Amino acid sequence: MTTIYHSETIITMDGGPDDGPDAPECVVTDGARIVYVGGHARARELYGAGCDEVDLQGRVLMPAFIDAHGHFMNFGMAARQVDLRTCGSVDEIVAALATALAARPTGDAAPVVGVGYDHNNLPGYRHPTRHDLDRVSTGVPVVAVHRSSHMGVVNSAALAHVGITATTPDPVGGRFGREADGATPDGYVEEISALMIIAEGLADGARPSLLMPGARTDPRDAIRTAQDRYLARGITTVQEGAAAPEEVDALIAAGADGDLMVDVVAYPIVTAGGLDVLDAHPERIGAYEGHVRLGGCKMILDGSPQARSAWLSQPYEAEDAGAEGAVVAGDARTHADGPGQCCCGYPSLPDDEVGDYIARAVDSGHQVLAHCNGDAASEQFLTAYAAVTADRPEAAALRPVMIHAQTVRDDQLDRMPALGMVASFFVGHVWFWGDTHLRNLGDDRGRRISPVRSALDRGVPVTLHQDAPVTDPDMPVSLAAATTRRSCRGTVVGPEQAVTRYEALRAVTTGSAYQYGEETDKGRIRTGLRADLIVVDRNPLTCADEDLQGLTVLRTVKDGTTVFTRQEHP
Repeated sequence: MTTIYHSETIITMDGGPDDGPDAPECVVTDGARIVYVGGHARARELYGAGCDEVDLQGRVLMPAFIDAHGHFMNFGMAARQVDLRTCGSVDEIVAALATALAARPTGDAAPVVGVGYDHNNLPGYRHPTRHDLDRVSTGVPVVAVHRSSHMGVVNSAALAHVGITATTPDPVGGRFGREADGATPDGYVEEISALMIIAEGLADGARPSLLMPGARTDPRDAIRTAQDRYLARGITTVQEGAAAPEEVDALIAAGADGDLMVDVVAYPIVTAGGLDVLDAHPERIGAYEGHVRLGGCKMILDGSPQARSAWLSQPYEAEDAGAEGAVVAGDARTHADGPGQCCCGYPSLPDDEVGDYIARAVDSGHQVLAHCNGDAASEQFLTAYAAVTADRPEAAALRPVMIHAQTVRDDQLDRMPALGMVASFFVGHVWFWGDTHLRNLGDDRGRRISPVRSALDRGVPVTLHQDAPVTDPDMPVSLAAATTRRSCRGTVVGPEQAVTRYEALRAVTTGSAYQYGEETDKGRIRTGLRADLIVVDRNPLTCADEDLQGLTVLRTVKDGTTVFTRQEHP
């Protein structure tokens, strides 16, 4: 079906004039491709007879958003768990979980899973403990997952079910919180290696979830839920950014059955057999089949800065040992010498394993994504990738990606272009946790969180992401955070790291397409490219700062077909 989209404002992101006398007036799609961009009269001459014409009535047409990093299936799964994001106290967390348990059929003993609590929003910055969650149930496993997805808390029943006791050692790259005796588990679980022990122990034959242990959701339901919400936000290419083998299988099955409309780029995680998964599906390397392709592999090298487990080269700011909650259950500072001391976080993998995984991936021609929140983790990734590149110059062409890059330093950014490395910033941290970073890192480091300006000034390719389900896949939040550097509490955090509207918009369209190696197919409005388009209610390049975060998607077009329309859209 040929369709003419006519609008007074079309943002092409194609480097040409999007305003003035040469601005395009319409875009024509035919099937999955854009076939014309230009004047309205000429479009009608060429395509008018028998085609569908859509008058956007002054609304803005632009390329669809591209998700540079997130966890597509886990976002769909999280949407079906107990939402703890608005809880402002431990009592509210307990009440929300207890309400969910009470609503269940009698005899349902599956784990109760809540997601999204944030100790930074709780009195004394205190995590819950097993004793708190025992108020929900002493017989049914109860799990509360931190908003970072890098830690959580379980009740006594969950600890017993999994077999976590005073003699259970901490796993490499993670730990279990302990009570005052230094041995008895207090229910706190920190980092992916520890969370996976809980996940596998609570799975009981179901698919264990990497990011939310104990969650029970049909994979197809998770995919449908996530797809609907991504499309409603104008995102037509999504990422499954730490895919377990079962998640890859579920995506492939959904694609084969015609259930997928979004394009999904999956990155199996190396510590869960990711390189073997890539070897098992060579037909999906570099090419979509049923809207699914395998983009490469993923490594997790450290933790979360807002939870003080990201691996830094210099310590976190110390807090007053006498202050309420200064040293609390699950606080990464308990790795240090004593109460009130501070630490630098810690790595998830040793140097030799990181180097080996990178070498194996590069030898097979795979892109590598590495989660690096702390600058010490960034250093580990840069050093290891540079060592591999020294013997394999083709490694730079694979476009490795430093995911999050929250505290990456200028001297590290200087080294990234030679490695072909992309910096994908979780810039929404400025909005959600800007004040927390100033508290945890001090003013100098805190104001540099997500240093997008420094990266662009050094020629580093940049993308922006939301890391769903950590935060919702809401691109306007990233656009506003990158351009205003304003936190949810009104603090301007490092205004010198702000970028222009166009630079921010490029990072979620053309920049993300480049990260995926799809820049000749997506991310712009140009003849011959995929017809992945959105209609929004205001111009993101010119609207007021206070209006940018409220940018609303009215229509989403994927491969020339409208897949979402908001009710009020004409």
